[in-house]
Amino acid sequence: MNEFVTKHRTIILSAAIAALSMMVFFLTAITTPTKNALQEREITVDNGQGAYSIADELKEQGLIRSSNLFVLYVHLRGWDSQLQAGDYSFPAGSALATIASMIAHGEAVSDDIKVIIKEGFNIWEVDQALADVGLIQAGTFARTYHSQDGYLFPDTYRFRLGSTLAEIAQKMQTNFKSKTKNVLGHLTPAEQKRIIIVAAILEKEAKKESDMRLVSGVIKNRMDRKMPLEIDATVTYGTCLRISLARNFSRNCDVTQIGVANELKIDSAYNTYARQGLPVGPISNPGLVAINAVTHPTGDYIYYLSTRDGSQIIFSRTSAEHSANRKKYLGL
Repeated sequence: MNEFVTKHRTIILSAAIAALSMMVFFLTAITTPTKNALQEREITVDNGQGAYSIADELKEQGLIRSSNLFVLYVHLRGWDSQLQAGDYSFPAGSALATIASMIAHGEAVSDDIKVIIKEGFNIWEVDQALADVGLIQAGTFARTYHSQDGYLFPDTYRFRLGSTLAEIAQKMQTNFKSKTKNVLGHLTPAEQKRIIIVAAILEKEAKKESDMRLVSGVIKNRMDRKMPLEIDATVTYGTCLRISLARNFSRNCDVTQIGVANELKIDSAYNTYARQGLPVGPISNPGLVAINAVTHPTGDYIYYLSTRDGSQIIFSRTSAEHSANRKKYLGL
């Protein structure tokens, strides 16, 4: 009798462990995103497309691990007949449960126009991105909001066709306040402006976060020593601003096409060769990596240069070392 009870209990315990393991597996599978789902992904669900067909497409795109598991989850939630057609954009990190819920509730992308504002875009590049998708007439946004350069947060936006310039700018500015609140919210307006000006320079001078921190250190070290920053990117920005104001922003200006040598002789609030300290305002719209790099400057360097192919930034501590690097890497 005791042996029978023991076996019975063992069977029950094994079944319970197996059931628990299956439940843990199921919950993990529906709440853990795949590698492909770690970035924003888009798919289209056609009219009349059933759960199995949708599941197969999601599996093919690498957004779910198992077609059968997707169908089972949809069935358990009672969504079999609720899956809706549309263009879906799944946010980065979406797991099976989120994807199924979005399709069942018809959370498809609207007919809004998608615009990508990249980190480091200046006002002319923002303007061009908006014009390229037909939201604005080229030059109109830059003409109206050039004074807001630095505060138009780089991100992926969706705007309805017919959005006004004010609506577009407000969405970017509101996003800026939201995304930078934790970093800048406790600072004075003057300190916030200083950080954005430096971060905007970093976006144009460096690509990697480690380099941004080192360039941030160079800027800090030179300012501490009362040395002019001597940054080409600020000079070319000032030139584009001068040209655009003279032409009433009739066309966008490309800072990469400005000859720096001649501009160094022209004094402006952005000429960091002629004037000591930071330029009067930001020269691009920085992202959080650059903003954080301003608050974490590193290194004891005073000079830097970019190799001709832009693949490397070479830092120096002395004028002699910098001159040697100019000769070695630039042939100057």
